[in-house]
Amino acid sequence: MPYIKQEHRKLYDKSIGDILFVMEHTEATEAAGHFTYIIYRLLKRFNGKFWMRALGIGCLVCAILEMYRRDQAAYEDGKINSNGDII
Repeated sequence: MPYIKQEHRKLYDKSIGDILFVMEHTEATEAAGHFTYIIYRLLKRFNGKFWMRALGIGCLVCAILEMYRRDQAAYEDGKINSNGDII
C-alpha cells in the first residue's frame, strides 16, 4: 500500500525527485540498468533474515500490482474498446 501519510511522503519526495531528474536525463538504453540498480539497492537493505527478504520482495510485488491496477488496467481496457476483445 503506497498511500502513506502526506508528512511521511515529504521525507522521500526530494530524494525521489533527484533520482527521477537523473533518470530523465539518462539515455533510454541505460535507463533500465540504472532503474534496476536503484531498486536492487533498496531491496538489498532487506537482506538478512528470511522474513526481511520476504518483506522486501512482498513490497515490490504489491507496488507492481498497484501500478497495474491504477495505470495499466485502464490502458488495457481502452485497447479492448478500440480493438475489440479476445474471444
